[in-house]
Amino acid sequence: MQRDLTPAQIVQWLDRHVIGQDNAKRAVAIALRNRFRRRNASEDIRSEIFPSNLIMMGPTGIGKTEIARRLADLTGAPFVKVEATKYTETGYVGRDVESMVRSLVRHAVNIEAEKAAIEREGQLTEAVNARLAEALRKTGYDSMTTSELFRMMGKGLLDDTEIEIILPENMTHLEILPIMPGGGFDNPAGENIKKLMQKMVGSRRKRKKLTVRDARERLREEEMRRLLEGSDHISRALWLAQEEGIIFIDEIDKIIGISESKGPEVSRMGVQRDLLPIVEGCTVQTRYGPITTDHILFIAAGAFHGSSPSDLIPELQGRFPMRVELDPLSEDDLFRVLTEPENCLLKQYSALLAADGVKLRLYRKAALEVARVANYLNEETEDIGARRLRPVLSYLLDEQLFGAPDLVQGNVNITGAKASTILLDLADQREDGNYIL
Repeated sequence: MQRDLTPAQIVQWLDRHVIGQDNAKRAVAIALRNRFRRRNASEDIRSEIFPSNLIMMGPTGIGKTEIARRLADLTGAPFVKVEATKYTETGYVGRDVESMVRSLVRHAVNIEAEKAAIEREGQLTEAVNARLAEALRKTGYDSMTTSELFRMMGKGLLDDTEIEIILPENMTHLEILPIMPGGGFDNPAGENIKKLMQKMVGSRRKRKKLTVRDARERLREEEMRRLLEGSDHISRALWLAQEEGIIFIDEIDKIIGISESKGPEVSRMGVQRDLLPIVEGCTVQTRYGPITTDHILFIAAGAFHGSSPSDLIPELQGRFPMRVELDPLSEDDLFRVLTEPENCLLKQYSALLAADGVKLRLYRKAALEVARVANYLNEETEDIGARRLRPVLSYLLDEQLFGAPDLVQGNVNITGAKASTILLDLADQREDGNYIL
C-alpha cells in the first residue's frame, strides 16, 4: 500500500493503465496527495481539512471509472462503485443510500482480514496440519510421528487419504427473509436479529468424512475465523474505510430532475438530498460499528448530455468542488488503448489464445484497422468509447477464438490487409450485428 506518492508519481502510474485524460489524472492525483498532506498536518487543523471530492464529465467508455479504480489499486484503498440511478428504482427509500458506505466497510474488512491471514500464515498452517495429523492417527497412521505426518502432507502424499473430522454444520436450509425496507440484514438492526436467530438455532457440529485435500480447505476456513476473532482487523478496517475509502458514484447526471412537480423527477431530487449528508459527512451505522464519512473521497461521474453539474441542487454542488471534463477518444486514442496499457486488450486476447496453444501476432496495421473501424462505428452509431474495441476485436478473431485448439493451432498472423478484409462488412452490421452492443 503506497500512500506517500507525489502527484507526478500517481499520474505516472495511471499512464500505465489509462490513455490520455491528463486533466482528470492531475485532479485525482492532487486529491490523493491531499490525503497524505492532511495526515501530516498538525493535529489541531487535521480535522478541518476535507477531501477534494470531484465530478468527472464525459461520454461513456473514455476512462472515468478506470481512473478511479486504478487509483484505489495503487493505494490499496477500499473502493466501491455505485450507480446513482440504483436509488431511483421502485421501492427506493432514503436509507438505501447508506448502503454504499456499508459496502465500503465490508470491502475494507475483507482487505484487513486478508492482511491478517497473510501475517498469521505460519500459525494458520501449523494449526490446520495439527488437526489433520490428529485425524490421520485415527485412520491407521497412529505409529507415525507428527513430524513424519507433516512431511508426508507437505509432499501431498496423503491428499487422497480419507479422514473423519468434526466441522460446524452449515445451516443452509434456514432461510431468513429481509424484514426491513431496502436493508435486509445489511444494517445493524438486521444483523443483530440474524445473530440472535443463529444463537437460537445453535452452532451445531457434525462429524464428516473428507479427503485430506478437502478437509484442509474446510479446516483452514474454521481456523481463520478463530484467529481473526482475536485480532484488531475490524477496528483497522473501520479506520481504513473512513480515512482511505473511495466511493465512485457513476451516472450522477441521471438524478438531475427537470422539475419537482411529479413523477421520476421527484425521486431524482430526493436521491440528491439523501446523498447530501453522506457526502457532506455523517455517521453511518454498519454491522461492524459506526463510521464517519467526513474524509471518504467521493468521485462522481456522468456524461451530462444536455445537462451540467450546475443543474444539481446547490448544496450537492458545493460538496463536489472539483470538476474536470474528459475528452472523447479519437481514432489514435483507440489505437493506443488497444496496444499500450500494461494489460491492454490485445495482450488479453493473446493470453486467451495462448492458453490453447495458439500464438497470435497482430501486426500494427491490423491494430490500426481495428481502431479505425471502432472509431467509425462510434461515429455512426452510439458512441461507447473504448468499449467498442472489444466487440470489433472479437469479430476479427472469431475464427481463432472458435477454432482453437482443435481447428486452429500454432502461429496466427493477422496483417493489415487480412484485418481490412475481415472487418469490411462489419459496418453494414452495425444495427443488428452479433458483436456490436
